[in-house]
Amino acid sequence: MRQRKVFISFLGTGRYIPCKYVTNGGRESDVVKYVQEAILNLYCKDFTENDLALVFLTKQAEEIHWLKLKEAIGEQIYKVIPIRNVPEGHSEEDIWKVFELVYKQLQPHDEIILDVTHGFRSLPMLQIVLTNYAKSLKNVDVSKIFYGAFEALGPGYKVEENIPNPEDRKAPLLDLTAFSAVQSWTYGARSFIETGQPKLITKLSYENIKPILAQTKGGDETANHIRRLMESLTKIETAINTNRGKVISEGDWIAKAQESLSYLQKDNSVFPLIKPILKQIESKLSYFNEKEHWKAAVEWCINHGLVQQGITQLQEGIITYVASLVGLDPSDLEDREIVSQSLNILSHGIKQEKWKKPSSNHLDKVKKIIKNTSVIKLKDNYQRLSEYRNDINHGGYIDKALKNGSIFTTKLSEVYSEFLRLSNS
Repeated sequence: MRQRKVFISFLGTGRYIPCKYVTNGGRESDVVKYVQEAILNLYCKDFTENDLALVFLTKQAEEIHWLKLKEAIGEQIYKVIPIRNVPEGHSEEDIWKVFELVYKQLQPHDEIILDVTHGFRSLPMLQIVLTNYAKSLKNVDVSKIFYGAFEALGPGYKVEENIPNPEDRKAPLLDLTAFSAVQSWTYGARSFIETGQPKLITKLSYENIKPILAQTKGGDETANHIRRLMESLTKIETAINTNRGKVISEGDWIAKAQESLSYLQKDNSVFPLIKPILKQIESKLSYFNEKEHWKAAVEWCINHGLVQQGITQLQEGIITYVASLVGLDPSDLEDREIVSQSLNILSHGIKQEKWKKPSSNHLDKVKKIIKNTSVIKLKDNYQRLSEYRNDINHGGYIDKALKNGSIFTTKLSEVYSEFLRLSNS
């Protein structure tokens, strides 16, 4: 079923003067007395019987303007519903009542077109907070936010004198949707930076890219780079969460994300307030440039509480390190198994006659590993990781399992710091 479209507006109590409202893109309304007429005419012509306009009325606004507004907009859409007895908003209690009054009118997945032109001074801020609240709890979509800037024509009491012909009175109809998008993007980016999860910011980007592009600019190439960035962030997160070490090491998705970030930060069609957010995301990925990717992945896991993945990444990273150190191929599965077995041979003092395949078939490689002084330093480090990895993978049911799972985070950090010290000594 198509989601319901809902136009939300508060009716003011001031004197309304006929004028035209003009969008940034040059679209003009007819001469109208009420800004609600202009918005409905320009943006709500596709409303069906499933959609509606909600007009919130204080007692005074209802007495002065409601019947005239109802008559003006009654033929434009199927349903115009007045919400009466709205508090004046002169106290905190009133403001919260207004908040609850609007919120309870919304249904899950509504698409909202919001008019913030009229009402008491706190109303625009209240409405922005409210829509973000509803986004989280009712999964609504705010498709447009408008403000009719009639004051741009000059002092209200002089407008008719200074501009006697209503056709010449052209007030800007400001599209403020981007500001809501920036707020959502800020929250999404913060979520990604703090948790490593790009799901929220990716969802925002895929749903609606237009609000974060400058309204007269922004083409397919910009939109493609935004989508490519979000796809790359998702691939990076998935690779780390599922321990795709080869994907992480090759770094293709990291390179693609950084390429798109670089493009978007230079692109004039990107809404200016979005660029600092992109800079934060770039900073988040920057340490993949400063160290081997597997080490960056381990640090990512430590910073985001991905303990099981971090232990796996670190242990497999040590295998990569040792293989490279002794001249084996870190991407060859047999060589990796030989390194792993060799570290276990060192840790447990396993005699040669008990070595398993493939080590038993490659004595020269094993001896090269177990006689390397740098490798010998790492044997206990590697063994501790084996114990933690085994404990987690068996769900804590093995003998000597750690009872307090939160200890693993500390243990992972300690072993990683120890590895860095030992490998650099």
